[in-house]
Amino acid sequence: MGFHTDREQNPWWQVNLEDEFLIRRVVIYNRQHEAQRLKRFSLLRSLDGHHWSTFYRKIDSTVFGDTYPHPYVVETIGNQRARFVRVRLDGYEWLHFNECQVFGVPLDRDIRERIVEDEAAAERERWAIPDGREGHVSIIDGFSVFVDTRNYAPPIISSLDNGSYERRERQLTAELVRPSDRVIEAGTAIGIVSMTAALIVGAENVLTFDANPDIVDDARQNFSRNRLSQIISRNGVLKNRRMIAGVGETVDFYIDEAFWSSRLDASPTSPGIAGTVQVPVYCLEDEICAHGANVLICDIEGGEIELLEQADLSGIRLIILETHCRDSREAATDAMMRKLIVEGFSLHLGFSSDYLVVLRR
Repeated sequence: MGFHTDREQNPWWQVNLEDEFLIRRVVIYNRQHEAQRLKRFSLLRSLDGHHWSTFYRKIDSTVFGDTYPHPYVVETIGNQRARFVRVRLDGYEWLHFNECQVFGVPLDRDIRERIVEDEAAAERERWAIPDGREGHVSIIDGFSVFVDTRNYAPPIISSLDNGSYERRERQLTAELVRPSDRVIEAGTAIGIVSMTAALIVGAENVLTFDANPDIVDDARQNFSRNRLSQIISRNGVLKNRRMIAGVGETVDFYIDEAFWSSRLDASPTSPGIAGTVQVPVYCLEDEICAHGANVLICDIEGGEIELLEQADLSGIRLIILETHCRDSREAATDAMMRKLIVEGFSLHLGFSSDYLVVLRR
């Protein structure tokens, strides 16, 4: 085929299938010259050519078709009805590729009616407010996220509504995580970084931990509303093997009025602490081994020092880490960083900034 748009914001190409089909697979053959232009794109579907919904997003930075003419193959998840399919480059760039193939199956009336009912139920879930809660649903990077206007602190509500919530962590995840990776995250919060990773590696390849049981429930609901419920989510604290006291160990975890400040290193009388919960301890090395993880994403409000300073991270190639040296003593953070560098990690200066550190090997 082959074509070329002007350089513009979110340029697109689309095809009219001439009838309604269930889309099963989309195959894109990139153009080798300047192939990197199409590294991030979305697939959209429509029944009438006017109202569109996204059914796939490629958000990672891998480039396909630049060296070898292997296509990018999307096996669709769920029942995606379409008469029109659109390929949209996400960003400001020229759009060009050599060929796009769309594979689907015809719909009979019974199947169509069932799918219409399923789509309506999924749309209701996407925008549903949990029972007994007050708030609304915001869209962040294409994810539907519940915003609790009664229980979330005002700065959290504001960051969710304006899209700045964990923006840098999301950007680093999209830029550095590869489709072949398996990810462990310490510090789920409401789950938006987990979901970002899941779009790249697949939901079943993301394992995430958080000690706040209420926020874990919120994250799981967000996973479900975004059809990413296969993300593995656990309520508990990770410790390295050397720091674990024994089988069945539990620890006290302190819940802050602003959930993103909840932490281990506090007391019931610390400013802002609203409650204490006792949660189970999981062994970091055991979880890395069992999950086959090679990427660690960590934001645990100062707990990173105790977790990482004596950890065996031999299977990990990439760490995306938020440090909290203001709260955890700068010398202790320096010691943790020296240990990681001695073990073969290098500081990725191109992506590390402020308190966010990227380590790779």
